[in-house]
Amino acid sequence: MGPFTASAAHLVAIRKRLGERAGRGPPLRVGCAPTVCVTRITVEVSVTTQEHDASVYEQVQTSSEFQDLKRRFRRWTFPMTVAFLAWYLLYVVLSGFARDFMGIKLFGNVNVALVLGLLQFVSTFWIAWAYARHAEKKLDPIADKLRHEVEEKTR
Repeated sequence: MGPFTASAAHLVAIRKRLGERAGRGPPLRVGCAPTVCVTRITVEVSVTTQEHDASVYEQVQTSSEFQDLKRRFRRWTFPMTVAFLAWYLLYVVLSGFARDFMGIKLFGNVNVALVLGLLQFVSTFWIAWAYARHAEKKLDPIADKLRHEVEEKTR
């Protein structure tokens, strides 16, 4: 036996450890070579899940409230994403092609590039704060209502 093969006794022991019945017949062997033999051992697992009618979720998805939720999300998120990416790319382009402008010293050793770079962080935190505020006021009430409706229908 090579280093990657197992005897029948080893396979029975492995099956018992994995909870598989030992009397199911020979294991499936694939890709055998003179010193390597791969053995596939299958294990059946019983999982209890609560199944919900898919139509409940389809109904919510087609409801006017859900469509309004998606519309409100997209109306804020897409323009803000475009604005931030444009602002970021402006910084990158200026850093690469307007070195003289970015090197202008504003005070001490602080130049335009450093200020614009720090403003990238400020704008990131501002966008996160603004989105949280937007979601709390405009998205969360609708999402909570839809979630409660689905929870009641799937009980």
